[in-house]
Amino acid sequence: MSLLVRADRADEEPPEDTADAPDVPAPPREVLRRGFLGSLLAAVVASVLLQASTLGLFSIRWLGDQLIFGVGFYVDTLVIWLFLGLLWAVLGRLWWAIGVVFAIVLAVGVATLVKIQYREEPVYPSDVDFLREPGFLTSMVSPALLVLAVAAIAGVVVGGVLLGRRMARRYPRPRLRDLPRPQAWVLAGSRVLVGVVALLLLAQAGQFNQPGNLWRGMYEARGEHWRYWNQKTNYRSNGFIGGFLFNMPVDAMAEPDDYDDARMDEIADRYERLAARTNAGRTGSLDDTNVVIVLSESFTDPTELEGFDLERDPIPRTRARMAGTTSGHMLSQMYGGGTANMEFETLTGQSLGLFRPQMLSPYQMLVPEHADYPSAVGWFRAQGHDAIAVHPYRVGMYKREQVYERFGFQSFIHDSTIRETATIDDNPYISDHSAFDEVLAQIDEHDRPLMVNLVTMQNHIPVDGNYDDPIGVSGSDDDKIGQYARGLEHTDEALDEFLDTLEKKREKTIVLFYGDHLPGIYDSDIKHQNTGISLYRTPFFIWSSEPGHNRARTIPTTSPAFFLPLLYDVADAPVPPYLAMLGKLHERVSALQQGRMLDPSGERIEESDLDAKTAQLLADLRLVQFDFSIGGRRALDRLWPGAVAQKP
Repeated sequence: MSLLVRADRADEEPPEDTADAPDVPAPPREVLRRGFLGSLLAAVVASVLLQASTLGLFSIRWLGDQLIFGVGFYVDTLVIWLFLGLLWAVLGRLWWAIGVVFAIVLAVGVATLVKIQYREEPVYPSDVDFLREPGFLTSMVSPALLVLAVAAIAGVVVGGVLLGRRMARRYPRPRLRDLPRPQAWVLAGSRVLVGVVALLLLAQAGQFNQPGNLWRGMYEARGEHWRYWNQKTNYRSNGFIGGFLFNMPVDAMAEPDDYDDARMDEIADRYERLAARTNAGRTGSLDDTNVVIVLSESFTDPTELEGFDLERDPIPRTRARMAGTTSGHMLSQMYGGGTANMEFETLTGQSLGLFRPQMLSPYQMLVPEHADYPSAVGWFRAQGHDAIAVHPYRVGMYKREQVYERFGFQSFIHDSTIRETATIDDNPYISDHSAFDEVLAQIDEHDRPLMVNLVTMQNHIPVDGNYDDPIGVSGSDDDKIGQYARGLEHTDEALDEFLDTLEKKREKTIVLFYGDHLPGIYDSDIKHQNTGISLYRTPFFIWSSEPGHNRARTIPTTSPAFFLPLLYDVADAPVPPYLAMLGKLHERVSALQQGRMLDPSGERIEESDLDAKTAQLLADLRLVQFDFSIGGRRALDRLWPGAVAQKP
């Protein structure tokens, strides 16, 4: 009986193994439909993830607003969808393309989360330069997070490949050679067409900031505007891709309408007369004086912040120095970062606030593009100084090696050439004491006066567990604050000893000391308690070893672009016309940064509200900055002679 049953069943169609048996290849139209819908869904998810990364966390309400009302979200999705289409056209595998896109999204999203945590800014196109400094990148994140991120990215790629293979078994792709010629041409032609259209449209994205750009017009369709003074908000408001494209490289400045030889001659005449009047009563000189400019990494006064208390003042010696010198607060460009930009402003007198907002880093995007660049380095060399740069860290950061060569520094001392490499406790960075000792040694070894630009590293983040004896903190349980404050105390001690040593030397020295920005260590509660410019103010002072030059003078909150004329004021030394111009503007506009302008009382002002005299000064400076940076340098020899250093 059983044999008969088996024989009967043998005549029946065997059951289909839906788990293993492949389907019949779908026709090209179905393949294209699945690809269209699958890639669109993937683009939406990728866009959501990128948008969410700018928050540091998921906000259902915010995401809901973006999905319903945000034009930027939809345009972001379209850009990602086109990129997916281009990858599909190249790879020929949709799931592989999706895997690559999500790997990129994951990498960029994690980088954005970390960067916002430490620096309150998202990822920029120019950040690709940091890929050349993997040591720096790994120092910013914990090894566990780095391993997790790499594993997740690799997992996404591998997952995309495996899923693609599984889907290929379940939904086999028709092979072109197995299809009738008309269908083969449809499938192949569709792939080529998608690739070409996607490539042409994406190429337009690279010209995002050009007049009439298609993509920028789409982002601005509902009146969106670009909040360049706060890039985190810029990305959130206009979409991550929109914010990223907005910051694509552009010319540093638009050429002013009245930029010509006659106008620059007029400006040169005006400020030569101003310099002559300024210098008439000055009796000092910097010709035989060492000029030391110290950018102290993350040096701030944490006692000025609300939300916590320290058991003792970490910078009492610095505070005492400030009380007897020209001193005050500097307005930093950003919270948690911007070191190279503050250094650029100090050495050139050029303001980031007068460049286009996409000029995020002149050290990376502007200076290396020139054979030389006007700066205080060339000026002091023309006055008989030797110029030395000291930065006890890697030479590649912010392209400093190239930038210092363009400025005209004759020597660059870094982490592998500095004499002392001592660190303190578990802090991995070379100490400020070692950096100051290098400056003292250079002064002793040179017969000619020096112009030294020192950029320290001791207080760079991360600060977790750096010291065995952190300063006690009340009101906050964040250990990083006490660790950071102890680092400031070490700087305070080393700086005081450095100035004492200079004071005992026979040769004269003038020192400009300033912090570049606050460290990115404070939590949201502390940030919310410190509004306005509280998180953007750092101490500075100008000290001279020459008796009688130091006097108590508090400067309104200023910008590093105005440091050079202040330094000349302390020395009572004659200024070139360019510094006379900066000094005159500083009397009316005390601080100038991207999105911020302060008057001498510290109140925020708008350019449209300036009086006629101040507006003319600012317009003149804008013309001069264009001329010096990307213009023809028509007035350079008259306004700042020698500012371009002669090659050896």
